[in-house]
Amino acid sequence: MEPLFSPAWFAAGVVTDSIAADFAQQAAAAPHHCPRHWRWQAFRDWSEERDPLTADECRAAYELGVREAAEDSNLGVAILCHVLLQRHCPAEVRAAAINSPFPAVQKAACRGEKPTSSGGM
Repeated sequence: MEPLFSPAWFAAGVVTDSIAADFAQQAAAAPHHCPRHWRWQAFRDWSEERDPLTADECRAAYELGVREAAEDSNLGVAILCHVLLQRHCPAEVRAAAINSPFPAVQKAACRGEKPTSSGGM
């Protein structure tokens, strides 16, 4: 059986061996849920425990989202958008997201920008 979490999840600090084991046990008890369900739950748990994410956590989670999007665009885009909506998301992460192949990620990246004045008023 393939592990529920790739090494990227551990490298990003989102899961540890004990957390991965807990989720693997839950997944085995509820086989009707796809792996995406458990991965998203793990990501949300991690994020909520740290709310708000630091700039370094945003960078690590963004990289995880990019890797996940290559395999599962739904999960990857959800992670990317979540990171981009964080208060401490670094400018360089937002700048990278502008070039994302996913329109939702591009839109989330722009939400952090201040509107420009059109003059007049």
